[in-house]
Amino acid sequence: MSAGARARRAVAECRLIDLHAPGAAGDDPAARSARSVLSERERRRADGFRDPAAAVTYIRARAAVRRTLAGVLGGTAAGVELAAEPGGRPVLPEHPGWYVSWSRSAGVLLVAVRYGGPVGVDVELVRPLGSGARVLGTVYPGAAALGELDDPEAFFSAWTLLEAAVKASGRGLARGGREVRLVRPPGSARCALGGIRGTGGAVWRGRTDRLAVTAAGRGPRATGPNARVMTAVVTRGPSAPPVPLPLPLPLALGVDR
Repeated sequence: MSAGARARRAVAECRLIDLHAPGAAGDDPAARSARSVLSERERRRADGFRDPAAAVTYIRARAAVRRTLAGVLGGTAAGVELAAEPGGRPVLPEHPGWYVSWSRSAGVLLVAVRYGGPVGVDVELVRPLGSGARVLGTVYPGAAALGELDDPEAFFSAWTLLEAAVKASGRGLARGGREVRLVRPPGSARCALGGIRGTGGAVWRGRTDRLAVTAAGRGPRATGPNARVMTAVVTRGPSAPPVPLPLPLPLALGVDR
């Protein structure tokens, strides 16, 4: 199927993937299978990790991004050409009009593919965090106008929307964070996207979702059986941002269960 035909059938796709699996990182069959679809540059980066578990998570994430792209665009995961703009936003040189964005936190991957307009995503493990307004204020001057942000629901909705918005605009957090407009609707526990300045009047839309994950990682930000993540998806244009859908790790990596 041509890219144009796929564009008519699937305008956008967004997947949430748990990247952890049982077993020792160095002997993970899924990771070995995933490595085969990576580019040479990605394999070199994986080899540079000192922590084997971190290397496995990176390999799984990149393979899942490639599998998702191949599923939407056609071809093979290994054949997907990924490049980056000067600001770091990923691009698909062989597929004009298609956009991709991904984010990883605590062993959970969020990846979105969209045709016809930019997309940006972010995912964060929801956890207690003191002084939310002060933390957000380091990159977003309007943090005080959003009210109390010590509640994780409020803070992580604002933070993920900000990250997703600067990814969608391609401007980066240091510069683009000042151009994003976040709002706090009256009575709402979450913040919302009000727009992005300096984009020629373009209509930007954002959504946040608090979703359960079941992965069990390691370290202070590892997920547990009752873990929740906040996801944000930002798009430009009239269509609503896609809803993140869970995808089991074996399917994301293209291996047998």
